[in-house]
Amino acid sequence: MKKYLVAGGAGFIGSHLVERLVAEGNEVTVVDNLCTGSLENISAVLDKIIFVESDICCFDTTEKYDTIFHLASIANPADYVILPLNLLSDVSFGTHRLLEVANECKARFYYFSSSEVYGHQMVSEFFSLSEESYSSIGLLHERSPYFISKMFGEEFVKAYSEMNNLDYIIIRPFNIYGTKMDLKSQYGRVIPNFLKWASDSAPLKINGDGRQTRSFCYINDFLDAVLLLETLSEFQYSVVNIGNPDSISILNLAKCVQSISHKNIEILYENKVEHEPCWRKPDICRINQWIGWYPKTKLECGLKEIYEWIQKRGDYY
Repeated sequence: MKKYLVAGGAGFIGSHLVERLVAEGNEVTVVDNLCTGSLENISAVLDKIIFVESDICCFDTTEKYDTIFHLASIANPADYVILPLNLLSDVSFGTHRLLEVANECKARFYYFSSSEVYGHQMVSEFFSLSEESYSSIGLLHERSPYFISKMFGEEFVKAYSEMNNLDYIIIRPFNIYGTKMDLKSQYGRVIPNFLKWASDSAPLKINGDGRQTRSFCYINDFLDAVLLLETLSEFQYSVVNIGNPDSISILNLAKCVQSISHKNIEILYENKVEHEPCWRKPDICRINQWIGWYPKTKLECGLKEIYEWIQKRGDYY
């Protein structure tokens, strides 16, 4: 049995990770300020974990952990465009504090970054694979606090860990989706928005012409990769993409949601969101060659599960 600290463990990815760690018989502590996370997300295991409601910047502990997963961050665009200081503070001061905790007990450290560090990638769709060494950024707009904070976090984790001889890895997730994703009424994460609108028989709103593409990775597949990494005695790389390289246009995603709902739902085209990436597609050769991982879940299957969950839990929102 291992002792894990999961920062941001009441959020979407964090809560799924916590459930997996508990199911494997591990001792799990969750620290979360519930700014965007929810105790409802971890209600199934709340009596089996230690929960600390705290900002990670001032998290105080004397416990010794084997592994620390740092997922604490505001990740939904609908949140981080109005809470940029919270985001920047958590990724700077908060990351420093968690690294101090890791250093005190020489814990393995996982930093969850973002595919946003690759920038806009305003190139042909056929040449938009995101390989770990690529990046193209822009500054001083409403989306920039998120990817700038993630880039800073990566550099901070690398510098601190190497200076203190900590075992670390930086994970760059690409559009992970699944149950327990948060929902915003306007611009946020496209999959829960589309599915909630479909559940309510409301129009599916597309930003721009819908030709922008994304690669969606189901939460169970993503966590399979993370937990395979956790079985390794040492890391071969310091940074790795985890995502699904099969991309789909937002328009075709909307049509897929229409099909799943079995409803004649209208598709509405709205103004294009400024600074929204046109393409996002991961290069997963590194992790595939390293641990033999490749996503298994078909998009339609994952969407059906979330759609059913939203219909059952509509009052949750």
